[in-house]
Amino acid sequence: MGAMNNGIESALRASPLFGAMDPDAIRAMAPHVRRRHLERGASVWRTGEEASCMALIASGLVKIVQPGGAIVAILGPHETFGEIAIVSGTPYCADAVAATRELELLCVEAAAVRAASESTPAFARAMSRSLVGHGRALLEKIRIMSAGCVERRLAVLLRHLVDRFGDEMEDGSTVVPIALSRAELASLVGATIETTIRMMSRWQKEGIVSTTDDGFLVHSPQRLEEILGGNVRRLDSRSVGSHEPEPVTRAEELPWRGAR
Repeated sequence: MGAMNNGIESALRASPLFGAMDPDAIRAMAPHVRRRHLERGASVWRTGEEASCMALIASGLVKIVQPGGAIVAILGPHETFGEIAIVSGTPYCADAVAATRELELLCVEAAAVRAASESTPAFARAMSRSLVGHGRALLEKIRIMSAGCVERRLAVLLRHLVDRFGDEMEDGSTVVPIALSRAELASLVGATIETTIRMMSRWQKEGIVSTTDDGFLVHSPQRLEEILGGNVRRLDSRSVGSHEPEPVTRAEELPWRGAR
């Protein structure tokens, strides 16, 4: 138990949220934390479920998905989610789904989070910053939607994923370990699946990006910059264009060869 708690305590200290607590408070929190290991596509929780805990990502990525299928955020290591439901005392307002082949979470009991918020001012302030960050993610999703034509919106999204989660290779290409279907990409940029398929297929032929079983391989990040023309502000937080303009619309599921 001691060794397990030591690992949990280290993970809590590495989190911007829980790292605001002093060592004694983290030690007291550790018994109220349990580890969860999930595979890609597994549900962390569903919309409407009672908010029994919040989660800290130890490794892997999580998609936050609204009812109806719209992805509102993609979160990575050391980030947290579920705070809003705990603070407001309401059920979870969105699905949380494992987005990578493997996901490790530390799930913290709601009662322990509320107690720490009441007894530890530094943690309460960190919780407020975390909630503001979640709100900023929604504003950034709006910024993606308003980036221009579909090609620009898609370029903004891919550049954001490269900046946040990309792993640069020796040949200058970048691996982004997030397996998103064409329907999910379309949802993220507010386009139809047909247009998204056309754009991704064209980019693949032009050697800009290709898909893998675990995500994307961006062969030419500089081409994304050329598409954007330097006129779209770089995203700096957790949110989330065919030269033909296309209005923002709801994507509908269509079959696509290779879609996951």
